[in-house]
Amino acid sequence: MSQNSAPRSQYGSLANVYDAFLTLTGFKRGVENFLERVDFSFSKGSKVLDAGAGTGLVALYLAKRFPDIEIYASDIDRRMLREMALLTQEEGIDNVRLFQNDLNTPEILDDFYTKQAFNVPPDFFDAVITSGALEHVPVEVVIPRLASLLRPGGMFLNLGVRRNPAGAVLAMVYKFKPHSLDEIRRICRDSGLSDIRTLRLTADDFPANLSRVAVIARKNVSR
Repeated sequence: MSQNSAPRSQYGSLANVYDAFLTLTGFKRGVENFLERVDFSFSKGSKVLDAGAGTGLVALYLAKRFPDIEIYASDIDRRMLREMALLTQEEGIDNVRLFQNDLNTPEILDDFYTKQAFNVPPDFFDAVITSGALEHVPVEVVIPRLASLLRPGGMFLNLGVRRNPAGAVLAMVYKFKPHSLDEIRRICRDSGLSDIRTLRLTADDFPANLSRVAVIARKNVSR
């Protein structure tokens, strides 16, 4: 695939300033504040997928908080991945692997550097995380596929865009569709996930709390 024909997102043209923008606006710190309250319960060697990772806000935070886990960070746009690669080098992070991927088929990951395809087997990841990504895809198709990649007992965390005035403005600018919490919870349940809870961001997470809300769940354990 040539560079010109490679899939791109509407965010890719902002890749070289995207992380700086999130930092300067305080959004990055707000998301990190929220993530610090999440009980991830990772163990050494845990494998985590950050699907639709952008320039790595979530992936790099987790990599620094949990240096003994292995993070698979994927995005459809190589420009975003290129920026994430620079950030990992600048911050000395060595537990993040980068992949180009269409979120509609999350089980097919193309290594960012070698472009070799990795077909993810079922029950592979200990956690799957999405942040502002499911708004761009048909969730009734993608959430079941993501759930199939989780090991039994594994965590699913979606930090989605709220259906409120702030979310509506973002949806109009970036041409995506915020999903209702009821819809996300229902599809999670239908996808074999349980212990489904809503986690709301607080004023301490400003300004991320204005436009984000999370749903967390666990994959059912077979008996």
